[in-house]
Amino acid sequence: MSSRKSEAPLILAGTLFFVYGFPRAVIRWLGESSPWTPYLYLYGLGLVTFLIGLRVILKSRACQPGRGHDSAWLAVLLLGYAFFALLHAAWIMAALYIPFKGGG
Repeated sequence: MSSRKSEAPLILAGTLFFVYGFPRAVIRWLGESSPWTPYLYLYGLGLVTFLIGLRVILKSRACQPGRGHDSAWLAVLLLGYAFFALLHAAWIMAALYIPFKGGG
C-alpha cells in the first residue's frame, strides 16, 4: 500500500480534531467576550484552509516556484494573508486603545 494513502486518514483526522478543538481551546483560553477570540478563530482556521489550498496548488503544479512569475504569485499569496491578518489586528488594537470622541 502507498504511504500517501495511509497518511490520508491521519491528515483528515488531525484536521477534523483541529477544527473541532481549536475554537474551544481559544474560548477557554481567552473567554467569549475577548475581541481576540474571533480574530484567532478567523485567522487560525483560515490559516489551515489557506495552507491546504497552497498544498493543493503546489502538488498539482499549478504554481511552481522558480517558473516564470510563479514565485512572485506565491509571495503575493503569502504576503497577502499576512497583510490582511496584520491589518485586522491593527484595527482591533485601534478600537481597544485609541479613544474616540463622538460628534454631536
